[in-house]
Amino acid sequence: MNSPLPFERPVYVSRPALPPLTEYVRRLESIWASNILTNMGPMHEMLELGVGERVGAGRVSLWNNGMSALLAAVSSLQLQRRKVVVTPFTFPATVHAISLLGLEPVFVDIDDDSLTIDPSLIEEALDPEVGAILGTHVYGRFCDTRAIDAIAREHDLRVVYDGAHIFGRYAPVVTDEPHRLGDITMLSFHATKLFHTVEGGALITADQETDRQLRLIRNFGIVNEHDVKGLGLNGKMSEVHAAMGLSMLDMMDAEIDQRVGVASRYVEALSGIPGLRIVAGGDGTVQYFVLRIDADQFGSSRDDLHNTLRSLNVISRKYFSPLCSDVEPYNTLPSAQNLPVARKAAEEVLALPLYGGLSLEDADRIAEIVSWHQKGGIL
Repeated sequence: MNSPLPFERPVYVSRPALPPLTEYVRRLESIWASNILTNMGPMHEMLELGVGERVGAGRVSLWNNGMSALLAAVSSLQLQRRKVVVTPFTFPATVHAISLLGLEPVFVDIDDDSLTIDPSLIEEALDPEVGAILGTHVYGRFCDTRAIDAIAREHDLRVVYDGAHIFGRYAPVVTDEPHRLGDITMLSFHATKLFHTVEGGALITADQETDRQLRLIRNFGIVNEHDVKGLGLNGKMSEVHAAMGLSMLDMMDAEIDQRVGVASRYVEALSGIPGLRIVAGGDGTVQYFVLRIDADQFGSSRDDLHNTLRSLNVISRKYFSPLCSDVEPYNTLPSAQNLPVARKAAEEVLALPLYGGLSLEDADRIAEIVSWHQKGGIL
């Protein structure tokens, strides 16, 4: 069995889409002419409207990054109870947004299919000190928002969603179902995301007063030049970043179409391989393309496949691994000790390269490496 040839250059799990430089420069020239670089200038206001139109419901505020947005979202709840139920299968920012505000995360295991927080286990984790639920929509797949909403209503809990993975065309952010947003949903516009502003994020809420509070927090609590009301931070998105976002909005559908083509190629080549399950990317939700490897059926572990790919210059990612519950300062919490479904998922998931600029031929080569490895290929 012949060994596959390595890629000449690393093929990373993601690569930012970029607009034509001339298009971006045209917007920069407008910024230079205005001499407005930040503080909710014209580019910011246009992008906020554009993102809102694509979201389709609720009130959208732009932020300088998703972490600032999450901190503001949790802070705005003004929780009187100090614990927040959260998934361990998420990016560290999700849990840090709880801890940095002096609150305690309470980890709840995930659903084995969706890999999102399991509503059937949330009620078991509740005690009189729990005031909120923070769920993460994983790989563009939504939490069971209807079930979570029912639990929140019954127990008087607030709900925030980390929606870093959901902004796109094939997975609408919201519908006419009010439970879909929770109290607040965060979007990430980091450069690794399908849509980006280099660094940036957004918050969506259906509630006018919540939106007003978030906008105050975003700008130091400043109401006007005479009044400051409450605590805040500098969460504003600059005009330079907003200009990138406007350029990206123009090409977002084309990026999605290209990703769908790459993902379809992967699905065609990888379907039917024993022990390999496609858990994201094969259904038109193309933020990431993620496999799940059952070592017994596949014949080797996820880590073995990851190492083989890396040795051939394919930089796949074990996303999310490690679990947030397995790292300091969270690994000593009582709720971090018994999360078997999340831990198994963290040992099995592997994201393959997926971005619009990845050629179909390179996708074929990557799939061939996976197949070759499963058949016992040794470098």
